[in-house]
Amino acid sequence: MPNIEKLNKKLYNTLKLSGFLVRREFCTYVIEKLLQENIQLDENATFDKYVKTLCSNLEKQCLINKSIEKHHIECVVEIALNSGYDKQETIFSTIGAFEFPKLRYDSDRRIYLPAISKSRLLSGPNSKTQLFLDRYNTVLQRTQRNFKNKITKKESDRLFLQTVDYLFTKGSVTLNKTLILGALFQMSEGKFALEDPSGLVELDFSDAKYHGGFFVENSFVLVNGYYEDKLIKVSTVISPPGEEYKDSILSFGSINYYGGPSITPLRNSQNLAEQLRLNPNNSIMLFSDVWLDHPMIFEKLEILFNGFHHSPPIAFIFMGNFMQDYQGLEKIDNYKKLFKKFGELLSNYTELVHKSKFVFVPSMTDPCHLHILPRFPLPSHVTEEFQKSVPSAIFTTNPCRLQYYTKEIVLFRADILPKLMQGALEKPQIEEIPEFITRTIIGQGHLCPFSLNAVTVNWDFDYTLRLFPLPNLIVLGDKSEAYQGKYKECQLVNPGSFCGDEEFQFMSYVPFDETIQECSL
Repeated sequence: MPNIEKLNKKLYNTLKLSGFLVRREFCTYVIEKLLQENIQLDENATFDKYVKTLCSNLEKQCLINKSIEKHHIECVVEIALNSGYDKQETIFSTIGAFEFPKLRYDSDRRIYLPAISKSRLLSGPNSKTQLFLDRYNTVLQRTQRNFKNKITKKESDRLFLQTVDYLFTKGSVTLNKTLILGALFQMSEGKFALEDPSGLVELDFSDAKYHGGFFVENSFVLVNGYYEDKLIKVSTVISPPGEEYKDSILSFGSINYYGGPSITPLRNSQNLAEQLRLNPNNSIMLFSDVWLDHPMIFEKLEILFNGFHHSPPIAFIFMGNFMQDYQGLEKIDNYKKLFKKFGELLSNYTELVHKSKFVFVPSMTDPCHLHILPRFPLPSHVTEEFQKSVPSAIFTTNPCRLQYYTKEIVLFRADILPKLMQGALEKPQIEEIPEFITRTIIGQGHLCPFSLNAVTVNWDFDYTLRLFPLPNLIVLGDKSEAYQGKYKECQLVNPGSFCGDEEFQFMSYVPFDETIQECSL
């Protein structure tokens, strides 16, 4: 932990030698602001770099031999914190779902462009059809690129991708090296069909073999087998292949697909990448099911904050549910009291409050304006007392996105695994679950690849649940046991339920080397 008094004295003397007589309380302000951004001022090279920037900008304001006031110091600190960055580059940013950029795919130019129409909460009936088409086209173009990249010299090894209407031109055909891409549609109990924009064909899964993930109603699949009399006797069912970021980004050019104040993607920023290298040990703590009405919760949170008090992480990510037995709006006052108590506890840890971010993501059962995805933040009536104690707290949507230097992190609180297990055509072995759910979410390119009957999604805002291009990390707050996996250079983790067992488990993520560590209290 840096010695603030020692750094304060060092800064005062250095500025004095440079010709600037700055009051000690202003030096304290400068040191605290720089430390809040996790700048390692105890390293001489870093200290000298920032002092040089401060002096240079004080000179530009022609302040030598003049009185230096607080607003002058605030100005040069802001410039120092952003030195080397473009004007809109940010170190840490939280992007709510309703702030995600909405893009459309231009099939002629084969690139994504900003959407012309704006999404509405009360969307029209055409939005439901467009939702399916947009999901399908995203998976289709990825799969086409994958097949094209796998073209070999041997014609016999080549795979062909076809649509459903291709089958209608045949009386019967063996789909050996040909795969049909479509969505699973349940016609009746136990009876499925394959659907794409060109049509629908019935499927017989009696002899099918499954590869690459969970297969549920409305998920996209690649199938082959034998087609005859308007029915495919399926031999193989495959999950669509995922696509690495470096291959997907070619479709976006320099457009900011992720969100935030920048006009270009910050993932490719050399300035931010260099700054990340200077902060290799900073971590983000991930929690799910933080039940504030649990009898031991505040005792455990106190142990947690005591442990981090002298080495604050970048952020604490708390995902709901925030009450175990929430039963409707009649308990909303309990929410308010519990958050107030939480804020009072945190106010005892000034280092954490000043240096760490506190991000809160609601679940599907936390109080909200609409019981639909994406979820609005917790209402201000619940959080206002907490924010008096922790003014910098961020109450955001579900899902939401984080940007830390060049790293992209998607947060989503939903019980995905139980729904996948319930609706799967074939269930995996327990040890296969982490790999299966990782490949399913990333292969589908969607946080919630279910039918609208299983999970209610606002038609016009379905794009907020898509994962294209892939981020660095997907955090699924799932009530199941903790799991983690990696596919196509994208990590997926579930920190597990913090209050769901006696271990009070959570995860630590280090953005610099993308390491994940399972933790417990």
